[in-house]
Amino acid sequence: MYKKWNMDFLGRWLNNTEDEMNRFVFSLEPLYDYRMRLEDICKKEFGEALRRLEDEETKLELIKESYRKSSDVIDGMKEKGAPMEEFSLYYAYITRLKEHIEEQEKVIVDVRALFEAKRVSLAESAKKKKVVELLKEKSYGLYSMREDKAEQKASDDLTSSRFRSKERA
Repeated sequence: MYKKWNMDFLGRWLNNTEDEMNRFVFSLEPLYDYRMRLEDICKKEFGEALRRLEDEETKLELIKESYRKSSDVIDGMKEKGAPMEEFSLYYAYITRLKEHIEEQEKVIVDVRALFEAKRVSLAESAKKKKVVELLKEKSYGLYSMREDKAEQKASDDLTSSRFRSKERA
């Protein structure tokens, strides 16, 4: 009779601990998932803003390079004594390049502001996710502690029941 009870107790104990160990449920898991999705979206937007900023800066460098080359051409034309009509065309082209450089610098300022806004947004979403992550870790720690106590209690009960059975025998 005693062995049957002992086996039943052990079976229930094993089944309960297996079920309980597999059943950790974080009550704020939907919030955590939502914050992870928001952070992913912010990462994607940040990456797109960074790519756009790099593209606009590359455009500016190309325009500046065209300006430098055209300036060199005009300097060569001055030395060669090129006709005034040709010189006027290049001068108009260089003037337009200067305007284009100024416009592109304004575009870069706007894109950089957007980039900074996305960076701040990403940092905020990462902080918010981290808060929930810390709550999840703390909750799991408490759960684990309770499980360890329950396991220790069951082990102590099993040991004491064995000890009592040896005393009776």
